[in-house]
Amino acid sequence: MSIVKYLMGSWLLWGLMSCHLNDVTPSTIDEEITDYQGDFNQSYGSDPSQRYDIYYPYSTNQQPSEVLILLHGGAWGAGDKSFLLPTVRALMAQKKNLTIVNANYRLTSSKGIRLEQQLNDIKLLINHLHQKATNFNITTGAFAIGGVSAGGHLALEYAYARDTTRQIKGVVGIVAPTDLSSEPLRQTGLDLSIQQLLGTTFEQNPDAYYKASPFYAAKSTAPTTLLFYGGKDAVVPREQGELLKFKLTAMGVKHRYYFYPDETHDFTAELLADKIIALFAM
Repeated sequence: MSIVKYLMGSWLLWGLMSCHLNDVTPSTIDEEITDYQGDFNQSYGSDPSQRYDIYYPYSTNQQPSEVLILLHGGAWGAGDKSFLLPTVRALMAQKKNLTIVNANYRLTSSKGIRLEQQLNDIKLLINHLHQKATNFNITTGAFAIGGVSAGGHLALEYAYARDTTRQIKGVVGIVAPTDLSSEPLRQTGLDLSIQQLLGTTFEQNPDAYYKASPFYAAKSTAPTTLLFYGGKDAVVPREQGELLKFKLTAMGVKHRYYFYPDETHDFTAELLADKIIALFAM
């Protein structure tokens, strides 16, 4: 029996034997809201890159809102939260009781910043938001987190590998790399960016690439997952999503996989908003 067939069988058996149960708490996502308030360039750490914009709704019944953290793309070494303004606007247009946190994080183009520091930034931001829950009138429960491209990879990796205290209830990966060891992925032009992220080449340390890949980190206890991929994406092959979709299915993890044949790596924000909102009811 090949190792691939063995792993497929093992995942399927584990999925049938295991049932992932998210902590069930009533969602306030459908509470009527009257307006949005924005606070910009808020600090969650001492580094100038550790900043976020927060858009929080006014609920008619003053119910605490759900929270979605967004992480921008840019091959881990570039980019800015401003890249995701179209997504923020599309989400606000849904008029749901949802606070949107559009965050920057330290980039690998800065000395000493690698994957570990970026994942630490996510943890720091989540803890900061919990401390500010009363100020922003947000839930004190688990949040959702999502990102585009490199930001999607970070969101998935954090949710699958680092969220030991169950602070994440759902995760969204938009054109996200899920297997950094994949040669087709690295051949699209991301090889040097991944080397900078991990501080090594695949040939020197393949285990580092496996460890940094959401595909290998995913377990039956993973939070509800949404995946979005495009058929004309020249940066992240669709197989990156399909492989993770198969594993999540085999392990019985709640998920949705959305494939758009005509979408490129620059995903259309309007295609995402209603599906991301639906995450809070899954």
